[in-house]
Amino acid sequence: MPKSDGYKNLIPANKRSKDEVRIIGQKGGIKSGEVRRMRKTLKEQLLLLLSENDIQENICLSLIDKALEGDTKAFQIIRDTIGEKPIEQLCMTTTNINLQKSYEEVKALMEAQKQKAIEENRHEIPLIDYKEV
Repeated sequence: MPKSDGYKNLIPANKRSKDEVRIIGQKGGIKSGEVRRMRKTLKEQLLLLLSENDIQENICLSLIDKALEGDTKAFQIIRDTIGEKPIEQLCMTTTNINLQKSYEEVKALMEAQKQKAIEENRHEIPLIDYKEV
């Protein structure tokens, strides 16, 4: 199992000199180009091999065999390839609320509660009348 302290020898880019950062970036760019060229070559080789009908046919048949054996991933690939992939949709609804009316309703309810409290507690402590905010 790898040691968990393997990151301790790493030096962040902001603590390296500009030349070191430039050289490291240059190496990364060169390696990225190499990998991109390798992928392109692999893709071209695969397309060349798949252009032969026998190979494509064998791949399709083996994919169908896997799907018949119960491989759901193979089934999904076949379904998607023939264009029967179900459409994934997100249903959104909007609700328009009249906030001014709601504010006035709340204000009226508060006033009604205040009047009710005044009537119930006439002989107790008087209520302080707060102004609108």
